[in-house]
Parts: sequence; structure tokens; C-alpha cells
Amino acid sequence: MAGVPTPGLDLIKTFEGLSLQAYPDPKTGNLPITIGWGSTRNKNGQPFKLGDRISREEADELLMMQVANTYLPPQRRIPGWDSLNANQQGAILSFAYNLGANFYGASGFETISRVLRNQEWQNLEAAIILYRNPGTNVEEGLLRRRLSEANVFLAGTPGVALSPAGQQYLAGGRTPVPGSRLSREAQAYLANRPTVTAGGSGGSSGGGGGPAVAPGSRLLALTSPYLSGPDVQKLQADLVRWGAQIMPDGEFGPATKQAVEQFQRSQGLVADGIVGPQTWAFLQRQPQQPLPSPAQGQLLRLTNPFTAGDAVRSLQQALARAGIAIAADGVFGSATDRAVRQFQASRGLVADGIVGPQTLALLQNQTPPTPPAQRPPAVIRVLRLANPYTRGDDVRLVQQALSRVGFAVVADGAFGPATDRAVRQFQASRGLTVDGVVGSRTRASLGV
Repeated sequence: MAGVPTPGLDLIKTFEGLSLQAYPDPKTGNLPITIGWGSTRNKNGQPFKLGDRISREEADELLMMQVANTYLPPQRRIPGWDSLNANQQGAILSFAYNLGANFYGASGFETISRVLRNQEWQNLEAAIILYRNPGTNVEEGLLRRRLSEANVFLAGTPGVALSPAGQQYLAGGRTPVPGSRLSREAQAYLANRPTVTAGGSGGSSGGGGGPAVAPGSRLLALTSPYLSGPDVQKLQADLVRWGAQIMPDGEFGPATKQAVEQFQRSQGLVADGIVGPQTWAFLQRQPQQPLPSPAQGQLLRLTNPFTAGDAVRSLQQALARAGIAIAADGVFGSATDRAVRQFQASRGLVADGIVGPQTLALLQNQTPPTPPAQRPPAVIRVLRLANPYTRGDDVRLVQQALSRVGFAVVADGAFGPATDRAVRQFQASRGLTVDGVVGSRTRASLGV
């Protein structure tokens, strides 16, 4: 459909996963019944039923309709939307598909809304990575998605590029850290990540652009204008650790006030929404102990009814640490099956969705994925979009390299339009000639 930015569709497909058979909602075990790239209704508006099947072409068509009718129209409220290029629009569309069509201007999305409203593209990466559910089991997977979105957005933005730390994270592997939900690479990125500057210049500040304020040195409450600063962001991160569904964006808005009140009620404190010394002290305690790892030798797989429990939740947490976006809900549904297959394929295992000893061993002792050994073609070909499409292992190697550095493309060995777009995005991000042709310079930059 006209007006739908294809880089957004590429990102959505990369992170959402595809199922050509209808499956129940993993949380409810029933409705809504989902199929394709996350569609719950057919093109006539009727809900899907268990047993329904569709083709890949029908799944693509449903995604296009859903994006065009539900997710794209609200983005047109963003000032200057029509002046954004396809990469920029596509990255925002992927963000909206993941976090809500009406995120712009909504409570909890103050920082990203400000950046988009004022076109503070130098703050885009720092703002978008705030929305990664810090402290949760899905943080690593969402961090990779947010950085991939920033990478695509900035590949089409003159004068601004993804930070060196971001590029290094997307290109690297995932090394687990005992006792942490985040890989060593994720921790290194977050330690060196860019930070949002107040109003487009200067460092993070308290409300009004003054000096930074340390956590606990002032009372925090809902004010006009909103209080902001590292103490607010620390408060929000602590609230998330206790289960609050908010984004640590460093601004004390209505959503943060509500989360503070809920926390205070849960601890028997006066629920006034004001964060003073007593509330700070209660927030610093540990809410729960870490969950046990999956039992050694236990086979986990997609079953009917779904398998559920701590072993499944630990599996999902390990998948998230490996950089695969998956909710740790303790239910082995279709989304977990797809995530397991994705992990297995990335590690050179048989992608059967069965979590046996070999898959468990790799999840518990994760090392950076290495592409399976392949015999290089006798002749190094120049690769480009052609009719018919160029196919082969050399195309697949290029696609795998593009995916490793954060550009959305399926490694199917066929050089189609999506691969052409990903190559151009990569070339733009590295200052190469943007022609979609994979020659010697582009190969060298990709490392293939």
C-alpha cells in the first residue's frame, strides 16, 4: 500500500517472527488467536480460529493492511512526518508496532515525543534506548531492537550516525554474566551509551535545565513543568525493578506518579506520590530472588496444552540474554517456539524448537555466534538487485553480516528488494557510496 515505509516492515518482520498456523495467546492460552506476523483478524475483519492456516503471501498482506490501517495513521500526528524519509519513518513505525500505535505524546513517552517533535536527531539513539524495559527479562532483546531501529533511522539522517558503542554492540556476540540478565556486551554498551541532552544541548538536568541532581537529594513529585534528571531516572529504574510498567525516561510525569503511589500502597506507606527519604529507602530493597535455571536434561518444546513453569521462564530469560526478543511469561507458546528455533539457527543447531541438552548447554554457556563454515564461491561475485534475483551462499553470508550489524534482513540466500534496502542503509551508515552494490569496499566493511 502506498505510504507504508518498507524499512519499517523489514524491522517488524525481523523482530516479530512468523507463524503460518493460528496459535492461542501465550498468556491466556486462548483468545486472541494470532497468525502471520501477529495478526488477529483476517482481511474481512473476522477473528482467526485455531486450525486456520495462511500462506506467506497472505501473512505479508495482513501485516501491510494492519500497519496501513492501524499503526501508520497515528504517526502522521508527529510534526514534520511527511518530511521524514523512508528509513526514518520505518524506524518509528517499528517502534510504534512494538510499543503502541498512539505512543506519541502519551504518558510515559515524554522523552521520545520531545525528540521527534523538535527533530533532535542527535538525541534519537539516547532517547529510543530508554524504552527497553530496564531491569526485566526482555531488556537485552528490546535493547537490540531499539538500537536496530536507531541504526535504520540514522542511516537515513545526514550528519548523524549510530554511536561507536552502538555499532560495536550490534556487530558483536553475547557473553553471559553470572547473576545478570544482561550480557557483557550489553553492559559495556550501557556504560558508554549516549545520554539525552536537555532541550537538545547540555547534559541531563533537573527541571528547568539546572545542574544534575543526585538521587535522594530532593523530594520528587508531579510538578509543572515535570521534574527531570538522573534522580528521576534512578527512581523509575527502581520502580521497574519492583514491577512497574513505566519507561525510565528521566521525566516525572503522571505515569511515574501513579507507579510511585502503587509502590507506596504495596509497602504500607502513605500513597501520596511523593518520593522522600522513606520511599527511597524502601525502593532500594530487593523485591525477589532470581529464578532457578532450567533442569539439566529436561526437554522443553511446544505442546498442547502449553508447558508452563519456572523452567520455561528461565529458558525465556536465557533467550532474552542471547539478544532474542521474548517475554518471560513462563509459558512455552508459539512465540517461545519461534525464539528457540531462531537461537538454534544462529548457533548452527538443528532448528527443531526442542530444548534438549545441546541447546541448554549453548544457552547456559553462550559464546558469540559464528556462521557455519561454508565453502566460498570460486569467483567473488559483485552482488546487486537483479531480475531474476541473485541467489547463493555468498548472498546469504552478506545477509548474515548485515543482520549482525543491526540491519533488518532475512538470510534466505536471495538478493531481493529487502536485501537491497539493507545494503543501502549499511552503506549510508558507513559513508560508502550508496548504490546497493556489494563490491570489494562494501564486502570489506561487512567483513565478508
